[in-house]
Amino acid sequence: MPSGLLGAVPAPLRCAPSGGLPVADPSGAPVRTGALGIFGDPGGSVKGFLSYPIGNLMFVLCGLDLDGVLCDLGPPVASRIARRFGVATHPSAWTRYDLRLLDLGLPRAPFLAFLNETFGDASLYAEARPADGAAFGVAALRAAGWSIVGITARPGHLADVTASWLDAHGLGLDEVHHTALGTKADVARRLGVRATVEDNPDEAELLGGVCESWLLDRPYNRHDVLHRARRVRSWDDAVGRLCQLELFA
Repeated sequence: MPSGLLGAVPAPLRCAPSGGLPVADPSGAPVRTGALGIFGDPGGSVKGFLSYPIGNLMFVLCGLDLDGVLCDLGPPVASRIARRFGVATHPSAWTRYDLRLLDLGLPRAPFLAFLNETFGDASLYAEARPADGAAFGVAALRAAGWSIVGITARPGHLADVTASWLDAHGLGLDEVHHTALGTKADVARRLGVRATVEDNPDEAELLGGVCESWLLDRPYNRHDVLHRARRVRSWDDAVGRLCQLELFA
């Protein structure tokens, strides 16, 4: 089944409709993370490190991808490639989102099997570190008045490790929706999401049909031409644009 930088998607997963925060369900229901406080008081101001006024937003919902946006899977994946195949590679050299397209000089069948195994292994996600700027970004959006949900193509059996990882790293999401690759826009539409941040260019384009869609710049998506989505250089850039999205609408 498909394996990309975000991980393997073994089968379409059902997403529960919005309207509540039920207990995690491996079938794809939203997962309540319990991590609602970031850097202390979640209602605290971030005016000290933002250059524009905030705090006048009404209820708005932001959907965040996990892998490549909040979670950096690159280093642990590269480490596993080195251990399994004896080939050194670095995420900064990956020029395609879909890791199946990496040209590492490896036999194709064993490499594809390795990717499916790797992205289905919960320990990969447990050992990953937050992406640069992610903690700042979530805290700043919270303080600016955004409610935040995760919309991820991680399969449902990773719901528990996902919730634990978010709590452990202080990344306060209201809930996480697990869905199949290519269906995030359906989830965003159903939830009434105002804006999303994604690293998969194809997914970002689909999301651009239902909300403000921002593609977080990564080496593996820089060659992609965008039509509906727009590119942000970093989490700092994303925070500025998302806050201005409502302030100057």
